Amino acid sequence: MSTSSNKIVSIYNSRVNLTDILDGNGYNVKDNDIFSINEVDAMYKNNQLDMLLTNPKNKRKIYIKYYLKAKQIKKQDLDEIIEDLYLIEDVLNKYDTLMIITEDEPNDTIISKIKYLYEHDEIFIVVHNIKRLQFNILKHNLVPSCQVLLPEEVIALKQKYNLKSVNQLPEVSRFDPQSLAMCLRPGEVCKYDRKSVTAMNAEYYRVCV
Repeated sequence: MSTSSNKIVSIYNSRVNLTDILDGNGYNVKDNDIFSINEVDAMYKNNQLDMLLTNPKNKRKIYIKYYLKAKQIKKQDLDEIIEDLYLIEDVLNKYDTLMIITEDEPNDTIISKIKYLYEHDEIFIVVHNIKRLQFNILKHNLVPSCQVLLPEEVIALKQKYNLKSVNQLPEVSRFDPQSLAMCLRPGEVCKYDRKSVTAMNAEYYRVCV
């Protein structure tokens, strides 16, 4: 198989798994979840891979941007994408998510930039290495199931364990592969349920940082 064919297969797999993941996260994917590999090839050639999805329950949006023209995204390109989607076209706001699919892992400069944008401008960005989207990590049998707690559930958790702050909980990084798949935001509290070989479930909590 040629290099270009391998790339199309990689993109195709990423879209299959990404729509599956985002469907599980509550987004409406019905207009984007059925496609052939030839259609993906055409979308790639015409630069039409991007997707805009909405969660019907909370009306939050996610924009998926395929950035495949270089191994890693540059700060200047990231700034241009943000300007287009948040300022010029007003597609996204602080409650929404910008997801960028790249050929490689983001470097430290981009990670620092992503952290800064969330802390100072409330712009939430997730960068996925396309290699990681060749399967659905959330369905892997070694990955514990995870649920983001609602505000009232966080209050109950703090009362149950006599916590003054959720910051007293152990941490999970927003850049952890499972966190990236779930688009976890700093400050969110998650309940994990790990199934063991002894047929007993281990339940534990983490705060995203």
